[in-house]
Amino acid sequence: MLMEAKNTINFIIKSLICNIKSSMEYKKSFVLQTIFMMMNNGFFLIFWGVVFGINNGNISGITINDILYLWSIPVISWGAAHFFFGGITEINRYIINGELDTYLLQPKNMFFNVATSRCDVGAFGDLVYGLILGVIVSNNILDFLQILMYSAIATIITIAITVSIRCLAIWFGDVENLAHVYEQSLFATLTNYPEAVFGKGIKFIMFTIVPAMYAVHLPIRLMGKFDLKIFLLIIFATIIFVLISKILFGIVLKKYESGNNIALKS
Repeated sequence: MLMEAKNTINFIIKSLICNIKSSMEYKKSFVLQTIFMMMNNGFFLIFWGVVFGINNGNISGITINDILYLWSIPVISWGAAHFFFGGITEINRYIINGELDTYLLQPKNMFFNVATSRCDVGAFGDLVYGLILGVIVSNNILDFLQILMYSAIATIITIAITVSIRCLAIWFGDVENLAHVYEQSLFATLTNYPEAVFGKGIKFIMFTIVPAMYAVHLPIRLMGKFDLKIFLLIIFATIIFVLISKILFGIVLKKYESGNNIALKS
């Protein structure tokens, strides 16, 4: 078991290094995509800056620091999930096109083999942007370490829900539009606005169907005052979403029909 875990970690590291080197082969494109993504995110903060300026730096108890915390965690997690494990967004395509054959034939962990098969270059801009926000908003190193810890948890949740929604392709075919609505319009939107602006109905969705509360809003509560019960709730919810994604991915492997599309993958 220990040896298997060690081999899996070594494989993930080597695969990530290979993807990053491949992405940086066209350095100008890599740098431009990173800069443009950071600029795109920056426009939202400019908007919030104007709003807080008009309202003397406070909106119903919400301050600009709350917004910086709110943005740092989801942006770091989104960037990390899609930059390091960009293959998770390709699962539905692999299923539909019968392209899982290549991965099934390899004596490596199936999930991590697929997850590390691609690197989303644009997501690197999100990752860097989020880390910069984290540094700006942190009062000390402990604050920043908390942001990194909760971002790591949010990254796991992001990967889990992305895998789950993409695995639905085994039953519903092309789920690209559904995945886009869920990941971008629901999850991303609900993590980018303060908890206080949402009503009870939306919060119920954020605790169940779209885990925005566990990924972002509950961790932000803990940044001000640690609560063991809330922390354990976050961990428990994370485990549940991971198990759901694991079960769905396992079902995909059992129901998957080969497309006889075998190609070599280094």
